[in-house]
Amino acid sequence: MQNSLTLVSSFLGLQARDQADGPAAVALQEARRRVRAVSTVHSRLYRGDNTTTIDLSRYIGELVTDLGGSMGPDWAAAIQTDLAPVCVDAGRAVTLGLILTELIINAQKYAYDGQPGPLFITLAEADDQLRLTVADDGKGGHQAGKGFGSMMIRSLVGQLDGQLAYRDRKPGLEVTLKARIDPLA
Repeated sequence: MQNSLTLVSSFLGLQARDQADGPAAVALQEARRRVRAVSTVHSRLYRGDNTTTIDLSRYIGELVTDLGGSMGPDWAAAIQTDLAPVCVDAGRAVTLGLILTELIINAQKYAYDGQPGPLFITLAEADDQLRLTVADDGKGGHQAGKGFGSMMIRSLVGQLDGQLAYRDRKPGLEVTLKARIDPLA
């Protein structure tokens, strides 16, 4: 899986270079960034010893550190986390990691126009449900749209049988995912 993702990322990078600075190059770079994010989610999950039950707080903490590092030191310093220990099965952890990655990319892209700004990521558990929140202090208004990332988030939230809520923080936006911890409970 990891080799395939690396290969796709390389091909996207080559295609982007051939397109110069047009809209196709921008789209290809965005696609490459998303493939790299999926690769990070996948590789981070399978570094652990136990791959059936995942400590989501540890997994998200490591994933956020990796993503922050890939976005640069200013972004890494701007991300704050408050992660309660929550255990989920590996399949749900991958899905949650992909949703989190997309929410971080959206905040980076829309709240701050790519410039570093504060991101707050929290994970909590209550009544057999987890709550994963990504909040920013940016310009707000970047709620679910019709683009690829929004469609992917909706699909992934559906796989979890979860709910996504958007709240205007004035300034900024808070996005909260609620989903059952154990899908059979």
